[in-house]
Amino acid sequence: MMRVLLIFTLLIFLWIGKSIANEHRGVFFKSKEVSLENRTGLDLTCKGAINYSNSFSIEFDILFRDLDERYGYVLQLKEKKGGHQFDLIYNIDGRFPDLFIVLDKKETNLQMALTREQIELVNRWHKLKLEFNAVSGEVAMTFEGKTVSDKIDLPASSELEWTFGIVNRYGFEIDEVPPMSVRNIRFSEQNNLKYFWPLDYTGDFTVKDSVDGKKAEIINPAWVVEQHHNWQSVKSFEFAEMPQVAFNRQTETFYFVQRKNGLTRFNLNTRKVSTVNYKAGNPFYEDAQQVFFDKDNRLRSYSKYKSLAPEFNEEKGRWNNTFDTLAYLPKYWHHNSLLHPADGSFTAIGGYGFFTYFNTIRKLNDDTKRWEELNFKGELFEPRYLAALGKSKTDSNSFYLFGGLGNASGKQILGKEFYYDLYQINFEQDSIIKKWELDEIDGESYTPVNSLIVDEENDCFYTLCFSHSNNETALQLLKAKLSEADCKFIGSKIPYIFYDITSFADLYNWVTHNKLLALTMHRLSNGRFRVNIYSLNYPPSEIDLRAKAKKTAYTFDSLLLFYGALLVLAVLLTVLILLKRNREKSAPKTPAVKLQIDTPLVDEKMQGGVYTFGGFQVFDRKGKDITYRFSPTLKELFLLIVLNTLYGNKGISSKKIQEYLWPDKAEHKAKNNRGVNIKKLRSILEDVGDITISFDGNYWRINHGDEVFCDIEFIKKYNESGFDINQPVEFAKVLTILKRGNFLLNTDAEWLDMLKDEISGKVVGRLEDVCSLLDMRKNEHELMEIAEVLFSFDQMNEKALQLKCYILNQQGKHSLALEVYNHYIRLYKKLYNEDFNRSFKALLSGQL
Repeated sequence: MMRVLLIFTLLIFLWIGKSIANEHRGVFFKSKEVSLENRTGLDLTCKGAINYSNSFSIEFDILFRDLDERYGYVLQLKEKKGGHQFDLIYNIDGRFPDLFIVLDKKETNLQMALTREQIELVNRWHKLKLEFNAVSGEVAMTFEGKTVSDKIDLPASSELEWTFGIVNRYGFEIDEVPPMSVRNIRFSEQNNLKYFWPLDYTGDFTVKDSVDGKKAEIINPAWVVEQHHNWQSVKSFEFAEMPQVAFNRQTETFYFVQRKNGLTRFNLNTRKVSTVNYKAGNPFYEDAQQVFFDKDNRLRSYSKYKSLAPEFNEEKGRWNNTFDTLAYLPKYWHHNSLLHPADGSFTAIGGYGFFTYFNTIRKLNDDTKRWEELNFKGELFEPRYLAALGKSKTDSNSFYLFGGLGNASGKQILGKEFYYDLYQINFEQDSIIKKWELDEIDGESYTPVNSLIVDEENDCFYTLCFSHSNNETALQLLKAKLSEADCKFIGSKIPYIFYDITSFADLYNWVTHNKLLALTMHRLSNGRFRVNIYSLNYPPSEIDLRAKAKKTAYTFDSLLLFYGALLVLAVLLTVLILLKRNREKSAPKTPAVKLQIDTPLVDEKMQGGVYTFGGFQVFDRKGKDITYRFSPTLKELFLLIVLNTLYGNKGISSKKIQEYLWPDKAEHKAKNNRGVNIKKLRSILEDVGDITISFDGNYWRINHGDEVFCDIEFIKKYNESGFDINQPVEFAKVLTILKRGNFLLNTDAEWLDMLKDEISGKVVGRLEDVCSLLDMRKNEHELMEIAEVLFSFDQMNEKALQLKCYILNQQGKHSLALEVYNHYIRLYKKLYNEDFNRSFKALLSGQL
């Protein structure tokens, strides 16, 4: 009973302390963008030092941001017995090294130069590992597979004080922290994981290690997930006239083209703003977005009314055009555009003008200087404008068109319709395929911005949408599937003022910084135009931070009450247990144990379940069998994750999944298959209950709450206690599970064979041990049940034969006992081609 109480208490604490794993975990360290007293630190030993013996390692994921000055202390480690202090420093200033360790304020050989790509492509996670061997005296640092080492004497055992960033304790005097983020911090002793801080979002000043519950303190906390949820302002501009916007993807520079006031450039990476006054010529100008970079990365302008596409010479500040289109109204407001995959010609899609919606696809032929209308087979989309267009990452000929405003006739006087549909346009096959359509999104009238970002690896795309209910509206990121009609709004909102022809918004990909960019433009009351640029770390987070914060606050406010009640319950149960033990000491002892065979496996609050004994079955939270939803691949993937979580306690890597399920596939195809099937699994598991699939950067794991029952997990935990019959309720549950049949009956996979044998062997061994503890006369029913289970796991189990024959004989069922014996010896002869060496009489008279 005491053990049950302890387990119950532990589960309660784990449930309260459990954090929701997500791919955007990590602490965001505020650096020189804030004042010294507001910079971030992480103290992992605020609740006591960490002991080590012989060897230990530290491993974590680290991400670097781009600031004007990238220097600071990544971590500090103080070894108490020998007094050594290790400082890991990051310094990007063009001199060697970029990443290095200082020991007791002296240089070491632990120095590493980063690649140019690692320096320039920021906001990407890297793996860093430090290994300390006190026996050999070797210390090694590994960053993204590259290792450097040095000989350093360390005590065979000692205590460690350990911090990241700015933590002025333990004698550390730190005032510089690099612009970085850290997650998945592991401390292992002699290759055994001792502590693991995932650094999931809590909105609090503390985080817990998931292995031992060791608390760490965050100073000036900020979170990685916030950078993937909240749009950050990058830059604002004001212009005297409405600028035309072009984005140079090669240099990651915005160009704002005005008719009279020249051109303004803003480079995202250098943050520099420069202006160029026109020395000759002018762009076409019709109060619409009609500038672009061509296949040779030249800035061009175009007009429907002129068969020209003049270009701008940046060095000379000249447009090779003198014709002014200011007097012309645009024929295609808010259209979409691209460079034709075959020849790089400028191509425009849809648009609105002169009270008409269009669905034409037009190409400007650079050779003939004429616009050509292209013809496509398939299902042409309805006339529209204010749609979003994005290019496939896996097929350069394929583009996706989403949403818009228009109607089937194209005539504005016949009304307007908001479209929520997705088309795939293939310029190699000249075909259009309608992928899916929705009637509405959240009951509002939405249109997207000009562009969308395609992520085929995760079967989705992103675009910004805004409601047409008011002029003062807001943009919010929409995440939608490519394969089916499924979408949702995520992330924070961006203020946006929409007045149709005097407004513009778009979405861009800032590749080197792994961010999304949002641009908004609107006319001010004084006639000038405001442009705002915002950024968001990619991929965007789907977590609702406000809901998460409320949940955290509620839990915190109720902890004292909860723990108080738990303490009272624990005291009462302890008193009852002591009284019961005193009564048991004075009562005569008997080896008889009364078990409630066929005990229900789940109570009313625990309906969702995963069953592996007697065959694979899954039930949802309403108790409905949903096994049919698992295809053979989904079933095997699910079992791989579940069983590797339980046996090994760490989960399974993506590489291993590929080896088992898609060994003949190329890595990118296997990755795509894995992503698609993981999403399907997650969708199914939502109906089961609180059971999720998580990924810590290395391993896939299954996590579930108390209301979801897993029979193999229950058996594994109970098996570790030796099938203790002094816990009759739990042991009865064990028998109820095992009576269903052998482990994963009718599920065949080569990787399962060894585990099946191991589990069956342990079950048989434990049940045979239990038989010796039960009274043959008083526990006949229980022993007969155990014998049947033994036979189901091992049809030639001699202990089961002896039990069954003995009990039947004692009950006067002599012929039935003999029949059981004869059936056994015939099967024995068939399987082993030899006679069973014990007679029926010897079997009954032998020791049980």
